[in-house]
Amino acid sequence: MPDSTPPSVSVSLTRTGYFAVLSTWYPETCYNSDSSLYSHMRADDHSRQKYYVAFLMNGAKPPRGAEYLTLDLITHLRKDTFYPIVIYIEEGEIVSKIKKAGIKTIRVPLSKKITSFYPREAGVSNPVFIISFLWHLLKSGIIIKVIKVLRTNKIQLIYCSDNLSKLIGGICGKITGIKVVAHCHDIFSEKSLYHGSIRIIMKPVYLLFLSKIIAVSERARKYFTLGSKVSQKVITIYNGIDTKRYDPDKIDTSLKKEFEISEEDLTIGSIGTLDQNKGQKYLIEAIERLKADGITNIACLICGTGEDEKYLKELVREKNLTKEVLFLGFRKDIPRVLRILDIMVMTSFAESFSMSIVEAMAMEVPVIGTNVGGIPEVVDDGKTGIIVPPGNIDALCEAIKYLIQNPGIRFQMGKNGRVKVLEKFTIEENVRKTEDVFLSLMVT
Repeated sequence: MPDSTPPSVSVSLTRTGYFAVLSTWYPETCYNSDSSLYSHMRADDHSRQKYYVAFLMNGAKPPRGAEYLTLDLITHLRKDTFYPIVIYIEEGEIVSKIKKAGIKTIRVPLSKKITSFYPREAGVSNPVFIISFLWHLLKSGIIIKVIKVLRTNKIQLIYCSDNLSKLIGGICGKITGIKVVAHCHDIFSEKSLYHGSIRIIMKPVYLLFLSKIIAVSERARKYFTLGSKVSQKVITIYNGIDTKRYDPDKIDTSLKKEFEISEEDLTIGSIGTLDQNKGQKYLIEAIERLKADGITNIACLICGTGEDEKYLKELVREKNLTKEVLFLGFRKDIPRVLRILDIMVMTSFAESFSMSIVEAMAMEVPVIGTNVGGIPEVVDDGKTGIIVPPGNIDALCEAIKYLIQNPGIRFQMGKNGRVKVLEKFTIEENVRKTEDVFLSLMVT
């Protein structure tokens, strides 16, 4: 931590105030009115009939479900009502796609020492470390830079897409009086390696700085219970997907040939980050047990990358399952992968919602999921799939056996799954409800 204490600064939102604070905290970020950093940030001359919404995002973070949800939200907003402006720190895959979609973007740089810190991955719960992180964030001057962009572009609402953005956007919202909204994609109260740091940093940020919190499941919403009631700031809006992209009638099964999977084999799949929280090792152990029980016509596809990839591959070799278990790595053709699955398995220990499950259901694949987080809200036990306890190999094996031995039930569960997705989990439904939240915060 720095030896010096933060200077006492009264932040004035006048032009003079911006640069006075910048020169005090971070002299090298000072620019005059002709600076190239701000020269492209002039407010546009088009009609003010639209609502100007700033989407604040890190951009450096490797994209997951939450990042793709933000991309879908931005690109599906009603163009006659909303004018989105994306304020990002680093350009990654999601920002590149946003630019290709013709959305206005503004970069506000920040040190990689800060952007590379993700509480979810770090698992850090040391208060001294967290205080040091927050101090360096404030000292960087990014708050003043973002406020400058918000004022210049006459922003009426701030949407924050990741935890770092929620912290920055929340502070900016309090200073400027602009309301702030964000999705909550985390389940803080369940067992996971990273929840200590998430609780310390993010729950106060949500409750103190955000005007509205969009929980992606009822389970996530209930985390914000104050006393005996859930905070009125929180509303549940389920995630949605593009069901035209995930349509089994429009995708072939050619990947079976590419992966050398026999037509007689039953294909089981798992899609997600390879880490302890996702619990893929339990699926591997279940495959070993099924093989020992004489069920040999199985192909198991594990799709994704992550910190446990090396460990899981070694586990497969140790158990002599290299013919049964195939690691696909990171894939951009997830609909094609899902098209060849007979069963989708999600072995997570904490899951706020699971886009992978919804995508599988849209592709008419029955799902075996764990009884954690928002999974039971997505999977109807006995109707669209089977719910099992996390870490319970016996229950997982029995569920897989049941679906293998009952192809008619397996087929009907898949059909039921797509019906439920079309009713509750479409991107159109998600965006419509989110737009209503946006308007409720801006229209008085």
